[in-house]
Amino acid sequence: MTEKEKMYEQLHKLYLSCDDDISKINEELDEIGRQSRSIVIKTINGNRYYYEQWRDGDSTKSRNLGRVEPGVISEIESRSERRKELLHKYTELKSLRNRLEKECIQLKKEIAKVEPEEYSFEVYYKNEISARVSVRKSKVHVSRYIIHPINQLFCSDTITRNQLNEIFKLRCFDENRYDAPDKLRAMGLSEYNPQKIVRITHGVSYNDYLWFRFPGEKLRAEDVLVRDEYARGRIRQ
Repeated sequence: MTEKEKMYEQLHKLYLSCDDDISKINEELDEIGRQSRSIVIKTINGNRYYYEQWRDGDSTKSRNLGRVEPGVISEIESRSERRKELLHKYTELKSLRNRLEKECIQLKKEIAKVEPEEYSFEVYYKNEISARVSVRKSKVHVSRYIIHPINQLFCSDTITRNQLNEIFKLRCFDENRYDAPDKLRAMGLSEYNPQKIVRITHGVSYNDYLWFRFPGEKLRAEDVLVRDEYARGRIRQ
C-alpha cells in the first residue's frame, strides 16, 4: 500500500466516523427539536409566568410553562443548552466532513493516476517468457508459460490487484530500510510505490533470474539481470 493509499484509508475512516456522529446528532435533535426557543417571563394579574417562545414562519408562537418558581423550567433549560451544544457540534462536524470528503476525492484521483486501470507486462526467466500479465480494472489475468515454483511468480491464472501489488512488493527493496528515501530520490520517486518501482528496476532480484518487461521495452536478460554471470556479460542466450 502506498503512502497516498494509507492516507486515503485513514481520511476515509475519519470521514465515515464524522458521518456516523452527524447521524447520531440528527437523531437526538429530532427528539429534542431543532428550533431554538427563548424563555421569557410575563406578568399577568400580578403573577409572573414563564413562557417559551419560538418563530413559526412569519409569526411568533408561545406556550405557558407555569408560574415562576425555582427549578420549574430546569428540564427545558437543560434541553435548550443541549440543543445549542448539538447544533454547534453539528456545524463543526459537517464542515470537517466536507473537508475530508474533498481530500478523499482528490486522493482517489491521484491514486488512480498512479496506477492505470489497464496495462500489461511480461515476466521472463532469463530470456524465456515465464508469464504474460494483463491488468483489467480490478482483475488480473495471467497467462503462464512456465509452471515451476522457482521460475514462475504466479500460482493462479487469475489474481486481484492487491495480490499483484504484493508480488510487486516482493520484487522491491524493503520500504522500511534506512536508505529507502535515498533510493526513491535516485529513482525520481516521491513515495514508495511498488508498481512504479518495478517499472524502473524491472523487478530484478539478486535471488533469481526473473525480470519484468513492459510494453515498448527492447530488452534482454543481459540488459537487466544483476546475478554475477549476467553482470559480467559472460552469458548470451
